[in-house]
Amino acid sequence: MADALNMKLLAHEPCGSSGNMGEGMSLQVAKDGRRIMWMAHESAPANFSGVDVSDPRKPKMIIQTELPHRQVRSNSLEVCGDIMAVAYQTAKPGLQPAGFELFDISTPEKPKSIALFDCSGPHSRGVHQVWFVDGEYVHFASGAPDFEPTNPTDDQIYRIVDVRNPSKPTAVGRWWLRAPAKATTCRRRRAIPSSIQAFACTTPTSIPSARTAPISAISTAACSSSISRTRAIPR
Repeated sequence: MADALNMKLLAHEPCGSSGNMGEGMSLQVAKDGRRIMWMAHESAPANFSGVDVSDPRKPKMIIQTELPHRQVRSNSLEVCGDIMAVAYQTAKPGLQPAGFELFDISTPEKPKSIALFDCSGPHSRGVHQVWFVDGEYVHFASGAPDFEPTNPTDDQIYRIVDVRNPSKPTAVGRWWLRAPAKATTCRRRRAIPSSIQAFACTTPTSIPSARTAPISAISTAACSSSISRTRAIPR
């Protein structure tokens, strides 16, 4: 049982046999006016689910996808317009898929993969969390193919990817504290200030260049193949 203060339970949708929701929840207003709640799952086998909450008292799951294997999870996602970004984090470094995938959700029942931004590497577990609100840039915490942390658990740094052309996501920035990275990591990048600083910017390029890493050495990869399998929902 749960307690509540000034809140009332309207309905409950179990999402089939794959509940276990993660931190990723985002609401889409579809072209036909429906409200679709997209939710990421904390662990395999489910990837993400779409639930029609147009009538909040009668939620209905309309789609659920599956991950390719049990050593990856997708507990974070964000929706902006008809594009959804889904994070993929593996159980240990070196596995795939590790990165984030963009989906066209203009037809909610049939999400289509647009591109997979690959963040896999010998010291990377991929993406833990994504933030995507302007339709132009995905901000996320992730490892990278060329980043080796001093402590294996410090592998996820702040990264920014340009998705204005969603079929060709392009890395445009990253930021990390000096301590988590080994001295041999990313030698061509500039030194990071020892104190923690906050930046306010409307685009990644407005971050002061003296405190960011040059993008020339960043290794990226994108592919158009989807790593999700769609499971039909009985009507």
